Amino acid sequence: MKTSKRILMLLLMISAVAACKKETRDKIKQAKQHISNTTTVVEKAKAAEEEMSELKDAVSLTNTDLKEWLPESLEGLKRTGFKVGAAGYMNVASIEGTFKSEENDKKIAIQIIDGAGKMGSVMIASLGFASKMNMEEEDENRHLQTVDVNGIKAQQTYLKKRNETKVQFVYKKRFGVIVEGLDMSPEETWELIDKLNLEELVDKTK
Repeated sequence: MKTSKRILMLLLMISAVAACKKETRDKIKQAKQHISNTTTVVEKAKAAEEEMSELKDAVSLTNTDLKEWLPESLEGLKRTGFKVGAAGYMNVASIEGTFKSEENDKKIAIQIIDGAGKMGSVMIASLGFASKMNMEEEDENRHLQTVDVNGIKAQQTYLKKRNETKVQFVYKKRFGVIVEGLDMSPEETWELIDKLNLEELVDKTK
């Protein structure tokens, strides 16, 4: 009987030691992950600061430049309106365009923000920082994630029940792009983004 008790006590001690070791390993693993995440945030913040420095002395595109770029239609969706210089009160060049299908409820809104200048560079740095972070969240209503489509890293939000997609990213470290597709899946939204001639905006800065 005494022998059985000793064996039982020994087994309990071994289990306790093993549990402590596992807990220690888990804590070490969590600490390493925290350090890694912190390092990533610091690195991306530093990169954003460098990009801001490059943009703050750049010359913004004019309202005319932006209007000339905005298409009249986009893959069958007709332009229903535009607004240029909405962010002008902050000395930031920008343009917004809305497009709608004549056959169904599909709509898309496109906003371009020029990152040139002091305020523009701050806005672009903020937008770029969000899209560069590797993250993902999902529940029954929404799926938010960082995606890489055709070499563009972006923050994408999909509202499942409403079938609405929002994509935001920085193009060529200069232009903030925010696209909202109504009655559109992420795939449909990206198909339209692919049709935007964003490279033409870059050419206008040269």
